[in-house]
Amino acid sequence: MNGEPDLLLLESAVTAIDEASAAVLREVERDRLSETSVARLSTVEAELRRSRITLEKIIQEESRR
Repeated sequence: MNGEPDLLLLESAVTAIDEASAAVLREVERDRLSETSVARLSTVEAELRRSRITLEKIIQEESRR
């Protein structure tokens, strides 16, 4: 990566993941979904969390450069 604009893009991706996670939680909290759908959304939420952690690690590494 070559600087600040790239880090801003990664930080934007983290924000988008946060928004997607919040949307998943709102759907689950509505309590109108089948158990299968809730289970799938839980999987999606876990994948979003892992992606966020990975992006945060990349941002930390790149900001040290």
